[in-house]
Amino acid sequence: MKKKVKILIALVVGFAVAMLLMSVVIYFGYTNAYSTDVNALTVKILGIPIYELTKSGTKYVGKSIGIYMGAVCGICMLLSVIVEELISKARHK
Repeated sequence: MKKKVKILIALVVGFAVAMLLMSVVIYFGYTNAYSTDVNALTVKILGIPIYELTKSGTKYVGKSIGIYMGAVCGICMLLSVIVEELISKARHK
C-alpha cells in the first residue's frame, strides 16, 4: 500500500478515535452534572476544556469549545500517524 494512503487511513482512524473519545467524555460530563446538580460544569480531556454545561431550569445546555475540540482531534490524529509509522518501520526490519 502506498505511504500516502496509509497516512490518510491513519488520519481518518485518529479522527474517529477523537470523536469517540470526546463523545464518551461528554456523556460522562452530563452524567456527572446531573448527579451533582451543579450550575455549570466544564468537561475536560487531559486538562483541555472541550465542552461547557450550563443548567437551564431542570436541564443542562451544552456548548462546544471548538478550538479545543479541534486540538484534541489534532492530537489524536498525530498520535495515530506516529503509531502507523512505528508499525510500518517495525514490519520492514
